[in-house]
Amino acid sequence: MAHQDILERAAQRARAAGKKHAGDLTPEEAHQLLREHPKAKLVDVRSHPELDFAGFIEGCCHVPWQLYPGMTANPHFDEEIRRVAQPDEFLLLLCRTGGRSLAAAEHLAEQGYQHCFNILGGMEGKPDASGQRGKVEGWKASGLPWKHK
Repeated sequence: MAHQDILERAAQRARAAGKKHAGDLTPEEAHQLLREHPKAKLVDVRSHPELDFAGFIEGCCHVPWQLYPGMTANPHFDEEIRRVAQPDEFLLLLCRTGGRSLAAAEHLAEQGYQHCFNILGGMEGKPDASGQRGKVEGWKASGLPWKHK
């Protein structure tokens, strides 16, 4: 699938949901863009303990949207994102289930970042019938590469 097709499909998903960010990507689409698009950059917005507990994707930038333990807004998010990403880059945002990355993508779109994409289902997605994450949706359920520290 060509980059343009992926980006258009992602944009259609976001527009259909009434969102401002550039688009919503499936994990597989995000993985393809990361491998092939020269301006694609993965930004993991989970808290530091989540990287230790649930694993991470090699080569990502880490800028927490919320801070552990209280999961309060990161007051330095804008400053930290400017250190790792430029407004013309294609930022693929990931969190645990897709909620915080969506909020971060919407926020960055308001700050002038034109190419912010949310990764649907995040790293682990919603839990299955037995309460386990990473089995139903998200990066892990898609069988894409990730690591534990």
